[in-house]
Amino acid sequence: MNTSIPGPSVAVGPSAAPGPSVTVTGSGTVSAPPDRLHLRIEVEVRRPTAPHAYLRAADAASRVLDALDADQMPPLKRSTRQIGLRAEIVWADNQEQRVSGYVASQELAVTIDDPSSASAVLDAVVHAGGDDVRINSLAFGFSDPAARARLAQEAAWQDARERALQWAQLAGCTLGEVEEVTEGGGTAPAPVARHAVLAADQSMPIEPGEAEVVSTVTVRWRIVPPE
Repeated sequence: MNTSIPGPSVAVGPSAAPGPSVTVTGSGTVSAPPDRLHLRIEVEVRRPTAPHAYLRAADAASRVLDALDADQMPPLKRSTRQIGLRAEIVWADNQEQRVSGYVASQELAVTIDDPSSASAVLDAVVHAGGDDVRINSLAFGFSDPAARARLAQEAAWQDARERALQWAQLAGCTLGEVEEVTEGGGTAPAPVARHAVLAADQSMPIEPGEAEVVSTVTVRWRIVPPE
């Protein structure tokens, strides 16, 4: 895990409260390889009739779920997110609309606690679902984002305090009590060049990279002029 602190913005001057103050914005970033993977997998079937499409989609979804439940699969969590059934409409010149078929679908959310097994999971899903399977999205994350957020907050606070001390000393003052604290922050993925994760020669390579948790804090300190 790497912790970096980018340079903050700094403002020095009197506040609305009596007495001089110094206001700084500190920033802290915690970077680490993600240890969780979120997948959105969908089965989608087109057939001439609604019942036919619905039953085929149910069959495809069952095959995908069976593949995810296989003994060789890593521990994972899955849930149905959406089921759809709609008519496909064709419009022709100088003619009324016509139903050309029906599309049935089901979307699954899959969470994997071991990103290195992502290729094996995707292989199993694609082989089980065949032409009816779709991979809608893939996102990496942390199993305990709160712990990394705390580290980023601590780094941001330390950064703010060090800069406030520096400005106070340059002004010939000492740092007093904290008057105001404003927090900000967020999480953003940041791909980094790493070896691809491969389950087998024919597997799709998956690149976890790194993810970042960023925290910023703006703090106003009272500064005490020399007597």
